Amino acid sequence: MTSKQIGRYLRYKLAFDRLDEALQQGWLLEAISLEESIISDRLLSALLSLKGKNSAKMSFNDLINLTKEAFVANGGDPEVNLFDKLHQWRQDRNECVHAFCKLDDHAYSESSAEIFSEMMWETAKKGRELVDWVKHLSRDAKSGSR
Repeated sequence: MTSKQIGRYLRYKLAFDRLDEALQQGWLLEAISLEESIISDRLLSALLSLKGKNSAKMSFNDLINLTKEAFVANGGDPEVNLFDKLHQWRQDRNECVHAFCKLDDHAYSESSAEIFSEMMWETAKKGRELVDWVKHLSRDAKSGSR
């Protein structure tokens, strides 16, 4: 392994260790943020493998769409509903991260905090599943087994 590969490996190991610790400890915003970081990186890697180029300067929404398009254009048949799940998770992530104190339909309910907390737990758990899926998707793109 080159020093570049070792450095990258150690960063990924740290990210996954922190992600799993964040989930165990209930640090949900940290878990969700790490999940987005890992998912984005793996989607960018898949795009690089499939198209020979990528741009880190795109929205998460565009990144999901472009990766799906690249798989299809390269003869792949990725499970479309998994890309739909990524989009749904992106929307849930936005709500968790950007709407923590925003008034919504449940804002005046006594169970408002519990409802929001449950949504954060569900988003974090779903994100962890998607991290694994996108990691495998990226590997498939690199190996050519699309």
